[in-house]
Amino acid sequence: MNTKLVDAFEALDAALPAAQFPLPLEGAESLRHLASSMSNQVRDYLLPRATRLDAPLLAVVGGSTGAGKSTLVNSLLRAPVTRPGVLRPTTKSPVLICHPDDEEWFRSDKVLPGLVRTDAQLHDSRALNIVPFPNLPAGLALLDAPDIDSVDDANRTLARQLLLAADLWVFVTSAARYADAVPWDYLAEAAQRNIVVSVIVNRCPPEAMAEIAAHLAEMLGSQGLERAKLFAVPERTLPDDGMLPVDDVEGIRQWLAHLAAQSETRAQVAVQTLAGSVRSLDPQLRELIDGIARQDQAVDELRGEAVAAYRQAAADVMIAAGDGTMMRGEILSRWQDLVGTGEFMRSIEERIGAVRDRISGWFRGEPKIEAMEVAISDNLSAVLQEAGAAAAERTAVSWSRTRWGRDIVAADPSLARPSPTFNEDASQAIRAWQSDVLRLVEEQGRGKRMKARFLALGTNVVGAALIIVVFTMTAGLTLAEVGIAGGTAALAQRLLEAVFGEDAVRRLAERAKADLEARVQGVLAGELSRYGVLLDDLAVDEDAPRQLESAAAALRAAARNAFDDLTRPEL
Repeated sequence: MNTKLVDAFEALDAALPAAQFPLPLEGAESLRHLASSMSNQVRDYLLPRATRLDAPLLAVVGGSTGAGKSTLVNSLLRAPVTRPGVLRPTTKSPVLICHPDDEEWFRSDKVLPGLVRTDAQLHDSRALNIVPFPNLPAGLALLDAPDIDSVDDANRTLARQLLLAADLWVFVTSAARYADAVPWDYLAEAAQRNIVVSVIVNRCPPEAMAEIAAHLAEMLGSQGLERAKLFAVPERTLPDDGMLPVDDVEGIRQWLAHLAAQSETRAQVAVQTLAGSVRSLDPQLRELIDGIARQDQAVDELRGEAVAAYRQAAADVMIAAGDGTMMRGEILSRWQDLVGTGEFMRSIEERIGAVRDRISGWFRGEPKIEAMEVAISDNLSAVLQEAGAAAAERTAVSWSRTRWGRDIVAADPSLARPSPTFNEDASQAIRAWQSDVLRLVEEQGRGKRMKARFLALGTNVVGAALIIVVFTMTAGLTLAEVGIAGGTAALAQRLLEAVFGEDAVRRLAERAKADLEARVQGVLAGELSRYGVLLDDLAVDEDAPRQLESAAAALRAAARNAFDDLTRPEL
């Protein structure tokens, strides 16, 4: 056992689950398959092989649909140990044939731990049928795998998993299909892993065997598989036992027997495939890390778009609450109803005295001040509600510009609308702000010098006047409106200055505006949190890149120590 290599594989096994790709970005599906495939390979092959370099070799017989894999296995063993598929897609449990001395190793959970062991071939691709066979040399097992190009997803997935768990491949194709794309994708991967491969071209017309073999050898060489062992099996009508003639498979049988006979040869095969597999992991890990970064970036972009929409909503509310917009409707009417619209050229003392006469009962809760407060609450709440609805719509529109964002919105159309409680939350926030304003003016009005004037006007009236000042702080009034709303706002300013003084009024207005902004941002933040929670669920583990980088570094270091100069992965 190589302890450092085993530790590195265990660290990789622990890190791979963090490689998640929830958003359907381009390539995300293949990255999910890659992470799953790597995880299976670590458990199925890398860990057990690193733990026991002298364990029996596993030769996986793989290939395309109808290539004759099962027939070949039976013909090599001269016994019907595996059932050839007749129907397509073939759904049957893979069959592993081994010498009885090796049975314990393959029945354990060390190799292919995710498959259930059985003693019979079942119609279940996740069951591994173990067949002890005394005539097979000890030290080498054959595994009849599903079709790599099966129309059944589960079959294709299992075929790949089994090939990645192999020490060597017995790759079966046919004269009619040896140039198909899918087998060559696998063979290219075999070249990258430097795995020991034999390629068997089955059902070759006898007159074309030499030509096909030469062409296939050329193709293998161009893919870096010039050392692959190539066999050609002639096309024949099978006898009643369904097996190929002994002479047709004798070369294959002798090659496998040679591999199994010498412990040094088996060890060489095991080390070659293990080293090549380790070498192939580093670029795959980099691919996963880069994919995670793209996922993070996509989630951050979606989050940024939602934040921008709600930041804009808060800004829109504060602009409307300070540029005179609120003084163009019912609030202005209610304020005028309270204080009148007389000439503004009279002295401020006379004006305040007249107003004080009119409003001496306000602090006792007369209907006019109550109507004024309701108008403020209703109109400012409506502005906030409209801004919240616009932010939700803006977020949904911006998210829908990408396929992954569009999928999220399609899965939850309510994201384009405010939450069901938002309107009430907005109204409560505005009412709470009005209460904040009343507490603010009460605190400011406790001084003895201003107490008489403050009591003469009343807390509610002073509070309303302060709100009017806040509503016109940025002077966003048109010339036509200055005469009415502008004069009204100026009167509110003079009333407050008469009670608190000019500097205090400015500070009170700024404080009231800041309190309003905090209330607005608070209720909109509650709405924004809907998107944040959703994106948090989609976000990948922020520690995932570090875990994978650490696992890759540990694997590189362990590989340098584990393999000699001939087999060391070039990392």
